[in-house]
Amino acid sequence: MLITPSAIGGDVSSAVAMSPQKAGMAELFLSLSPKTGVIGKTWWQGAIALSTLETYQQTTGDTAYSSAIEAAFDANKSRKFENQANDDTSWWGLAWLQAYEITGSRQYLAMAETDANYVHEDWDSTCGGGIWWLRKPRAYKNAISNELFLELTAWLHNAIPADTKYLSWAEAEWHWFKNSGMINSSDLVNDGLDDSCENNNQPTWTYNQGVILAGLAQLYTATKDPGLLTEARRIATAAIGHLTVRGVLEEPCTGTQCGTKAGGVAQSFKGIFVRDLKVLAVTAKTSQFNRFFRRQARSIEENDTLRSHQMGMFWAGPAADVTSYSQASAEDALVAALKLPLLVQVDAYGQRR
Repeated sequence: MLITPSAIGGDVSSAVAMSPQKAGMAELFLSLSPKTGVIGKTWWQGAIALSTLETYQQTTGDTAYSSAIEAAFDANKSRKFENQANDDTSWWGLAWLQAYEITGSRQYLAMAETDANYVHEDWDSTCGGGIWWLRKPRAYKNAISNELFLELTAWLHNAIPADTKYLSWAEAEWHWFKNSGMINSSDLVNDGLDDSCENNNQPTWTYNQGVILAGLAQLYTATKDPGLLTEARRIATAAIGHLTVRGVLEEPCTGTQCGTKAGGVAQSFKGIFVRDLKVLAVTAKTSQFNRFFRRQARSIEENDTLRSHQMGMFWAGPAADVTSYSQASAEDALVAALKLPLLVQVDAYGQRR
């Protein structure tokens, strides 16, 4: 049964009594459509918002909003969460893998497999390998579609005992991606490849620096290759160095060109980066990024939060361009600041203390 937004959390104006994470989640839940089962009005960003909700539940233990998981699945399972854009399909596949992790329900695992198999149909030898972004006609080998495929297949391998298929796909994906040229000399990921299969030097959006971190963390879990974590840390450090202003994350674009005037696409990006950086930090058991996590959350609370706990696009302020996408993105950052990895102290002999 779908619990409607009005049935949860009461008056969101009472959010002052809640934690920032709880208040932000209550506000985000108001954007859930009982008709479509999707948070917000955009299909792929609805998948990201569902993962935001799932991460909130896993981190806090608060199950008040868990009805959204089943609601989204039941309302849309007939279409298998597949469409023309392979990144859209993979966002939903990841949400269902996370749902399986939370519930143990094999219907979610089966759907994640269905989506991964669907996306793999668009792997071919053009540019030496990789997934196409669009299916018919095939167009653009870009970073996000391939990063998502890496994370989805490596995570599937980790979820399925004795799997070999998805691991082989994940390893092929990383081998291709690492050598594709999309990782530039500054250790940042550009948007994709041009028609000559060269780095197109398009913007280094924050989410392209984030999804690769989660993908490498999942592949490390599968293989225990420490070089994967080294690579991920290098990209993460470069992103924080190049894509922050006074320590607060920003997109490589200017003002409202990043927000609603650009269709709201980039409003989702920063939260994806922070959420996936947290996956890396937990996997690597490192406190290296703890100060960064706290800085994002503090800036959002102080500069990007309205009285009803609506949160906007610009984490350093002003609180503007408020949508369900900006809300989910900022909520990801608030949640990432919880349960940070502890600092591991090592003695002179390299032993943990």
